Amino acid sequence: MDLVEVHFAESGKTVFVQPGTTLLAAAGLAGVEVLTGCTRGMCGTDAMRVTCSRPDAMVAAVDPERPTLDRMGLGEGCRLLCSARVQCGRVEVRGDALVD
Repeated sequence: MDLVEVHFAESGKTVFVQPGTTLLAAAGLAGVEVLTGCTRGMCGTDAMRVTCSRPDAMVAAVDPERPTLDRMGLGEGCRLLCSARVQCGRVEVRGDALVD
């Protein structure tokens, strides 16, 4: 099984993780501090913009993550790090990109 590359843009850190790993766990492995709340995908504290190298790089957002993103008015490309799971390829996480 191939590892997934997760790059955290602001810190410049990259980590390689197993498919199924949450972005929050990847941040921890990379030594990237992330403000977290409930860690169940309901509070939205750890929402960030995610860019993927391929359409299937991430597991699709489902309950409770999707309703939380919708409630916050965050569209496609935004994910909650505690809920979002990687599948394959390369994923870039940007916290500064939420403010347009």
